[in-house]
Amino acid sequence: MMLSKSEIELFYKLWCDLIWSVNQKHKIVSGFKKPVYGVRIVEEPFIAIRSKLWENPQWIDEFLNEKESGELNELECSILKGWRKDFIKNRFIIAKHLPKYTVFMTFDEPSKLYGVCGISNPIKETAPYPAPCIVDAVLLPFKDKIIYDSFIGTYPVTFDKNLKNSIKESYEESKETIGIVEIMGVSPIPIKQQPVAKKPKTLPLATIVVDTKGADVPKSMSARYMAVADIIEKFCDEKLNNEYKEICLKALAKLCRKRPSPLMSGKAQTWACGIIYAIGASNFIFDKTQPLNMTASEIAEWFNLSKSTAHNKATEINKLLDLSYFNTEFQLKKLVDKNPMTWYVTVNGFIVDVRTMPRKIQEEAFHKGLIPYIPTDEKTDETI
Repeated sequence: MMLSKSEIELFYKLWCDLIWSVNQKHKIVSGFKKPVYGVRIVEEPFIAIRSKLWENPQWIDEFLNEKESGELNELECSILKGWRKDFIKNRFIIAKHLPKYTVFMTFDEPSKLYGVCGISNPIKETAPYPAPCIVDAVLLPFKDKIIYDSFIGTYPVTFDKNLKNSIKESYEESKETIGIVEIMGVSPIPIKQQPVAKKPKTLPLATIVVDTKGADVPKSMSARYMAVADIIEKFCDEKLNNEYKEICLKALAKLCRKRPSPLMSGKAQTWACGIIYAIGASNFIFDKTQPLNMTASEIAEWFNLSKSTAHNKATEINKLLDLSYFNTEFQLKKLVDKNPMTWYVTVNGFIVDVRTMPRKIQEEAFHKGLIPYIPTDEKTDETI
C-alpha cells in the first residue's frame, strides 16, 4: 500500500520545507538548494540534514513557531506535531509484506510490530532485499497511517533457515498477543489465528499405547515409534555409536510429532534405514576421512533394502526435517562446534559470533535456546 497522489504531494511539501528550514537555521550543509517535490533530490546532503534533525527533534518546534509557519493549515500543523511527538527512529526487521502495508518488527522482546505504508511506491517494490531484512528507518505518523521519512538504510545480510524461522515465530507471537500498530498512539488489537475447520477423520478401532522410554511422541504414535526405534538402536549399537543413536532417535521422534505423521504408512524397516541414511549423509558419513564412515550400499544392505530405496526414503526425510549444513539440530557435536551458523546471534541489531562476546551474552543466548552450550564453559572443560 502507498499514499494517494494528494497525500504524496502533502508529505513532500512538509518534508522538503522542514529540511530546508532546518538547514537554513543550523547551517548543516553549505550550498544546499531548496528541495522541490517532483525534482530529483541529491540524497547525500538531504540525508545529512535529516540525520541531524532526528538527533534534535525540537527543531520541528522551531519550524512551527517561525512566522512562515502561519502559512500552514490546521492539518499540516497537526502532521508536523505528530512527527515531533511520535516519531520512532530505530533498527527494524522488515518481517512481512502484506497487501495493506509492510510490517516492521523491532528487536525488542516482545517484538513490536508496525504496519508501514510506502510513500510513492509500496515498500515491497522499493526495498532492495526480500523479507526478512534488516533496515534503519524513522517511522512517522501521517493522518491515519504510518509512513517513513523517505529514506531506509539497508544491510546486505542474509538469514539462514533457522533465523528465518525464529523471525517468523517472533512475528506470529507478537501479532497474536499484541497486534500490529497501524496508527501511532492507538493500541493495536491482537490478531488471533482463525481456527481451521477440520475434516472429519476416521478413527482407528483401537490405539495401542506403549512405553517410549521418555521420548516425546504422541500416544497414538508410541507403538510405531518403538517399532522403528528398536531397529535404529540395533543398527547404531552394531555399526555406529551412542551419539548417532541419540540423533537418529531425536529425528524419529520429530517425525512422529508431525501432523499427520508420515510414519503412519510404510514399513518400519524402511523408515529406520531412511533416517540413518539421511542423518548419516548430513554428518558426512560417506566421507572416508571421517572416523565413522560407511557407504550407502553398506547401510542399505544391512536393512535388506536396495540402495535406491534407501536413497529415496532418505530424500523424503531430508525434506521433512530440512536437513542441511545450516540446520545444526541433527548434527554431531564436533560438526556443530565447527559450524559458524551455530553461533550467529543478533545483539543490539547486529549479527555476531557469540563466541567472541562476553560470557553474560553467551549465557543469555544459551538460556533462550539460541546456542547449544556456553562456549566459554566448553573451553574451560577442554583445558582441565
